[in-house]
Amino acid sequence: MRDQDLEGTTEDEERSVLTARLVLRRPRTEDAAVLAAAIDNPRVARNLVSVPHPYRRADAETWIRQSHYPAAGGAQIALSRSDGSLLGASFHRPSESRPNGHDLSFWVAEHHWGEGFGTEIAHAAIDHAFGAGRLERLWCVVRVTNGPARRVVEKCGFQFRDTGMVRSLSERGSVPVEHFVLERRVWQSLKAWGANSWDTNSRGATAPTEFGTMKGLDTRASDDDVTSDAA
Repeated sequence: MRDQDLEGTTEDEERSVLTARLVLRRPRTEDAAVLAAAIDNPRVARNLVSVPHPYRRADAETWIRQSHYPAAGGAQIALSRSDGSLLGASFHRPSESRPNGHDLSFWVAEHHWGEGFGTEIAHAAIDHAFGAGRLERLWCVVRVTNGPARRVVEKCGFQFRDTGMVRSLSERGSVPVEHFVLERRVWQSLKAWGANSWDTNSRGATAPTEFGTMKGLDTRASDDDVTSDAA
């Protein structure tokens, strides 16, 4: 897909999701430099098994182009509603190893660790993934050394399924991971239990959502220095 093709995306493709503090939207070509700078941080990259390190602008440009393919799933970058700065990103894509589901990945830029953005990004990504179609389940892979990411996915309703080894591009070898799954029916139950659903308005954005109202799920600022990847 050429850059001019990206510029011609429809309003539906460019729809954004608003949360209390974030704007999540599809990545664009002009986002490549800031994305590369954030992911090239070794403390971020080490927990993202599907990205190389060093991570260059060309890698970001490739990811952006691929994210616009119809079969790619969904990708969003998270921007601050107050100043427009990059806070992180999320994406989900059809799983190559798990049936009838997508793999979910999300990360937070290091200078925003400990501010609760990991949970906020994850909640928005989950709602967007399940709300956009008939997806039955989301899978998430967390490195066993990444306690903050584990806490975030558990806050979001993911349930531990098993352990395994996956190939990490950034580590150039296999690393031990834990697999978590969130079933659509569980997500629906959690939403019905007390969460505010996002509701798309006529301009393609969604109404502000305070995910902290989800009963039983503590989304306050924490040590969520989180990068969670799907293998």
